Amino acid sequence: MRRLIFATIIGSMIAIAAVAAAIYYYERPSVLRIAVPRDSDDQAIMAAAARDFAEDRDGIRLKLVAVESLAESSRALREGHADLAVVRSDLAMPPNGQTVLIMRRDAAVLFAPAESSLRAIEDLRGHKVGVLQAMPKVDNQFLLDTALAQYDVPSVSVGRVSLTLAELSRAVEDKEIDAVLAVGVPGSDGLTEAVDTVAVAGHGQPVFLPIAEAKAIAQRSPAFEGVEVVRGAFGGAQPKPPVDFDTLGVSTRLVARNSLGNEAVAALTRLLLAARPAIAARIPIANRIEAPATDKGAALPVHPGALAFLDDEEESFFDKYSDGFYIGAMCLSVLGTGLAAAATRLTRHRITDADKILRRLIEITMAARSARHAD
Repeated sequence: MRRLIFATIIGSMIAIAAVAAAIYYYERPSVLRIAVPRDSDDQAIMAAAARDFAEDRDGIRLKLVAVESLAESSRALREGHADLAVVRSDLAMPPNGQTVLIMRRDAAVLFAPAESSLRAIEDLRGHKVGVLQAMPKVDNQFLLDTALAQYDVPSVSVGRVSLTLAELSRAVEDKEIDAVLAVGVPGSDGLTEAVDTVAVAGHGQPVFLPIAEAKAIAQRSPAFEGVEVVRGAFGGAQPKPPVDFDTLGVSTRLVARNSLGNEAVAALTRLLLAARPAIAARIPIANRIEAPATDKGAALPVHPGALAFLDDEEESFFDKYSDGFYIGAMCLSVLGTGLAAAATRLTRHRITDADKILRRLIEITMAARSARHAD
């Protein structure tokens, strides 16, 4: 009997330890590696999010993996060096990556100095375009080639000059370039400064070249999208641009590897969207973070974990493991019944033996009282 009680106690302790270990494993923070371009707004945003998550003791921890470019960020995810990455839709989207959030939507803005005769993309044939460099370093040649191809302008017929913002004014004044391609968020400081620089160097309102068929391009290639730049997006007493126009756009996305757990991605999506206002107070471009469309057949798929959160279909701990609880309870019930039956059987044997002994003692006592001799 003692052995049975001891075994029951040991079994109960093991079961309690297993439950405690399971709860600890489930509740411990998940550390996710995220690849971000060095010295970029994305690195600043994710660093701020990592600090906030750590201070609030949230269930997600971010470990930043700094890389040199958006293309390197994509490669880090593809090769398994990161769980998450900030990438751009037109620059080698990793095949194993699925969208978590859209960090921002950028527009390709083509514009020329005031005295330029350029009025449309077709007019770029035989001219030079200054391709404005941005941080992180991005090669926008493919984007320009895509726009030229739409209007049957041979790529080789358009010259390219890579420029920094500091070099832009001199290049316009010295007529080294005939137009400028800048990619960024309409109304952002960098893009507005580029437009203002060309306005000053060109002595007048820049001429904006629309890409009116941007939506048609996007239908053929989901890496692109159509974007409308509204009147006055770049400020000025004389609104720049003077009228709305359509152009080609790309999206910068936070993507997760498709094998990353749905629970971790759902939690990350919830935490980032909740932290966005606080981060935007320090880094304004964080206001551009938005949830992706939840179309399940999208050409750029959304991670199932993010979809579960956005569609309010997250499973709780008990929802996910309820079957295990039921099966475990049944197994424990069967085990308890078996132990009880065994204990009853052992106890019955011991009671039977005690009865025999008691009857024998009574017989001996009666015999002793009726005996005539001491032997």
